[in-house]
Amino acid sequence: MFTEHIIYSAALAVIVGLVYFRFTRRDPSWIIIAVAFVPDIDFALSHLRRLYRTFIHYGIQHGDFHNILFLIIFSLMFAAILRYVGIRFVDGFICTAIGFAAHLFEDALVYKIGYAFFWPISSKVYGIGIMSETYNFFGIANSTVLVVGIILLAIAVLVRTLVDGKGWWRVFLRGGRMENSSS
Repeated sequence: MFTEHIIYSAALAVIVGLVYFRFTRRDPSWIIIAVAFVPDIDFALSHLRRLYRTFIHYGIQHGDFHNILFLIIFSLMFAAILRYVGIRFVDGFICTAIGFAAHLFEDALVYKIGYAFFWPISSKVYGIGIMSETYNFFGIANSTVLVVGIILLAIAVLVRTLVDGKGWWRVFLRGGRMENSSS
């Protein structure tokens, strides 16, 4: 579910940006897309561990970072780093947490036997599994999940365009900063 995470996160970022911009006049929702793969860092680390068993002694497995504790820790750290790029801590934290949570929710939609999302509060494994988890779109995505995501993205873009007009994407691409109109 790699390609799908980008599409679903983009749809969510468009809608979150719409609401966030209304209240704060800032749109840092690009962060939601930027953190779309963060919970899957454990997947990469588990493969590195297999390749370099002698160098990495701890046992990270895929799913270890798919929980609320890692969501909070990562969101706090990333928001602190984003402050150095000019993003307010609260903006960075909220958008990072939303992007991370979106990844967890997207995984729950696909996997019947998912992950312990609420660890350390609960070690129960959750999953909704209403969409199949097979990769049938050129081996990179599930076509059903991808089509639903593209439809959601198109609806999100349409809604934002109807509400904010055609120029909303310029603010989105500038990282949520308005152009200086006093030239």
